[in-house]
Amino acid sequence: MSSEIVESTLPAHDPTVPKPRGLLPVPPEVEEAVAQEQARLQPYFTEEYAKRTRDYMTLRHWYEGTYVAYRYTPQGIEVLAVGWDEVGEFLEETPAEERQGVFTGPP
Repeated sequence: MSSEIVESTLPAHDPTVPKPRGLLPVPPEVEEAVAQEQARLQPYFTEEYAKRTRDYMTLRHWYEGTYVAYRYTPQGIEVLAVGWDEVGEFLEETPAEERQGVFTGPP
């Protein structure tokens, strides 16, 4: 994965930037990095790989180093809980069938 957007100036590292919940918006920097990788790695960079790359980079953009509960959806990454306490509460209170496909940890 490209590390061009991974730096300490990301919103993930700025406490003054509100972090979105739910379906995460894809930042323009991520779209640009994915497009550059796609152009560089043609014909091997498939749409499936582009989506996985976009999802991963988007999650890191917003939440790098933060403990989160999230899932992959056809529309992108969905953040369900943020921080140890909130993730713990989510895991305790959410029925097992609703936690299927949910990942926890820092991106």
